[in-house]
Parts: sequence; structure tokens; C-alpha cells
Amino acid sequence: MNAPQPAHALARPAPEFTRFTVTPCTPQIGGVIEGLHLSALDDTVADELRRALWHYGVLFAREQHLSFAQQKQVASCFGDELERHTFGRTMADQGHPEVLLIQKTAATRLVTTTDVWHHDVTGRPNPTLMSILQADEVPFGADTMWASMRGAYERLPYALKLLFLHLDIDHETLYGALRHDQVSRKVIGRMVEADEASTHPAVIHHPFTGEPILFVGNAWVKRVHGYSADHSEPILRLATDMARQPELQVRWQWRKGDCALWDNFGTTHYGVVGDTGSATRRLHRVSAFSRKIRPSLDRE
Repeated sequence: MNAPQPAHALARPAPEFTRFTVTPCTPQIGGVIEGLHLSALDDTVADELRRALWHYGVLFAREQHLSFAQQKQVASCFGDELERHTFGRTMADQGHPEVLLIQKTAATRLVTTTDVWHHDVTGRPNPTLMSILQADEVPFGADTMWASMRGAYERLPYALKLLFLHLDIDHETLYGALRHDQVSRKVIGRMVEADEASTHPAVIHHPFTGEPILFVGNAWVKRVHGYSADHSEPILRLATDMARQPELQVRWQWRKGDCALWDNFGTTHYGVVGDTGSATRRLHRVSAFSRKIRPSLDRE
């Protein structure tokens, strides 16, 4: 196996775009799209959006106010299929089972699934490639944060790079939900029936850029494959704590109608809900995936 590359060897020049501009949010992650309404899609815009997302990790577009159909159209540019969530509430009653409702109200304030750093649905063999999230009602302080897992891998000490390059991680949806107290009785049955459990490399090659990504997260992980729980926990902590570094993060303060698009392989995210009291926080998410793409690493 080749030795891990130092961060300076992975320097990436910013792409140029003809149909919009992107203003970087931080040196590591995030960009704000300007000069484009996401409903104005054609082949050129779709290609440039893909290049922008894989470069910046997360893209923000202010006050888009997309319909559910338009959100699905944007997500369809990134994957072969749109996710239908296993246990979350969707907008199926309005004809959109691909649109996930992410909502916290006074009645549900003790049950939330967003306030932990995570990649989405990693218990599946083919996790989502990207998501588009749109704000409907977001009170002050109910922000969302993203962290660059490309940057996290770069910042690992050399010896830890070698360690994680040789590890696989077991992911399981039900285990993660129970571990973080994020599940109510009425959905446990659906989780058991779905049986979402997969093993992925701790470091993967990004499917579109080829860059190494630390792919562990802290939501759906169960243990290091083949390790006991006691041996797994300190190793997993080394990985999951990387997302806590401010230098790897970007934080978005929502306005109604704002959209965020993120690379689910290359970033983790965290929904900030703890300081909103009884206020309602409501967003809608559409995610794209491909049965041809799963997290992988060519160890040879």
C-alpha cells in the first residue's frame, strides 16, 4: 500500500463556473451559490453543480422556495434513484414519498435524530450520495453544521492514517438509534424489519474525486469490524472527534426557503436543536443514491 499523502499533496484548485458563482465559506468546506435559482436546471447547470458540490462539500443557496418536485429534480442530478426513508415521516400523503420531513416540535423535543455528527443512512450498503435540504420553519439558533471528512483524514497524524486505512466499520441503523436515544417505540418495528446493517471501510476513496475520506461518523456506527466493543470505543472516538474541530466546520443560519446541498460521503453534519425550546423546527430533505456506488477503498 502506498503511504498516506500529506495534506499539501492534495491541494485542489477551485473550479470555475459559467452559470453561477460560488463564494467559499471557509478554507476547508462550504460555498454560497450566487446568480442561480435551483429550478433553472439544464445539463450545463447540473454538471457545474456536481463539480461544485464535490469540491466544496456543501453548497448553500438563499431563499429558493423550491417545490417538492423541484427539490427532487435537483437531487436527481446526483444519483440514479431518490431515497425513500425507512422509518422517518415523509410527504407521501402529498404524493412525494421521496421527501423526508425533518421536524422538531414542543411535543417531540425529547426525541431528535439530528444532534449528533453523522453521515446519513450508513447502515445501508449504498448510502445516499447527496441531499438537498430546504428550510420551512427554522427559529433563531436552529442552525445546521457540516464538517469536512476529507479535511479530517488530511489532519490525522500519519500513524492514525495507517491505522484507519486498515480498518472496517460496522454500521447499523437500529443500534445507532438506540445508542443515541433517538427512537420512539412506534418506529422500532420498522427499523427491525428494514434490518439496515452494513460494513464499510473506515477510509474510503470518494466515488467522484478519488480523494481519501474518513468515513466513520458518530450516528450509525456499531463497532470496528472484528473488534470487541471495549477495543472499538476508543478507536471510534479518535475518528468521531475529528468532526469537532472548528477548522473543519461550517455553520449555516437558516432563512425560510434556504437550500443546502451536501456531499454525504465527504462530509458529516449536525442539526443544532438544543437551544430552541418549544419552537418548531421544520425542514424537508430529498436524497439521491446509486445502487452502483457504495463506500469503498482500494487497499492495493
